Amino acid sequence: MPAASPAAALPQPLLEILTSLRCPSCHGALRAGSDQLGCSGCATTWPVRDEIAHLAVGGAAETWKCDAAAQSSEAYQRRYRMVEQAEDYNEAYRRERFKRWSTRRELQLLRRLVGSQGRSATLLDVPCGGGRLSAELEPFTDRLIEADIAEGQLIYGRRRRTPQRPTVWMTASAFHLPLGDQAIDGTICCRLSHHLPTADERGRLVEELLRVSRRFVVLTFFDHHSLKNAIRRARRPLNGKPPKMTMTRGQVAALARAHGARLAECPPLSRLASGHRYALLVKPEAPRGA
Repeated sequence: MPAASPAAALPQPLLEILTSLRCPSCHGALRAGSDQLGCSGCATTWPVRDEIAHLAVGGAAETWKCDAAAQSSEAYQRRYRMVEQAEDYNEAYRRERFKRWSTRRELQLLRRLVGSQGRSATLLDVPCGGGRLSAELEPFTDRLIEADIAEGQLIYGRRRRTPQRPTVWMTASAFHLPLGDQAIDGTICCRLSHHLPTADERGRLVEELLRVSRRFVVLTFFDHHSLKNAIRRARRPLNGKPPKMTMTRGQVAALARAHGARLAECPPLSRLASGHRYALLVKPEAPRGA
């Protein structure tokens, strides 16, 4: 009987995208081992446990430039690493009436925006959380990559859902996506940018999402000029709440242009009840035969 190949223990969906994967530290090609991925460039090994490839690089601005920002998202990155924390977060979306309403509206927008781009061979959902959006994304793709920096979110999602499409699970930082340039058709990034306290981090996020995406990105952001944000700013002297981490539509459009895309649509979740917008960033079609 022939011996099993060294990579036989790795999940088949992960092996199927191996040529698209890159080391998040040096962007070298990754090789499959029995229970890990190894970098052909810097020789770093990345473990694969319980079908989850651990490819996350921690940290913020200091990991892509010399001077670290006074503020960063490092504290946010440490949330939900435990399954219990992830469960509390995800169950809130089932318990709370406003979160249930916002999820329904969010899914309507995602179906329209993602559906407008036709079928995709591979979609990336980052941060995927506990898989709140996964079932709605599956009809638009042949393969789904679910990525989150928090292992607890991925474990929670895998326990709760039976995928209907080949699915790859990985821990990953949205600042250092472990994928090659234009490796996938599209990326969905919901409810992350408004947790990033600096313009550098928000700019890096858009740059990375567009780098790995061949055709489009759907990105949410908290609109600086929304009614919700105007009310929050007016109340701040009274309640002392910190300002929201916001972007303007103009800033999102400028970031898209800087990285080879255009802002095609930017619908609000709600003009009255929410400040979130859903930006569809579209890249130009590649020439035929390219």
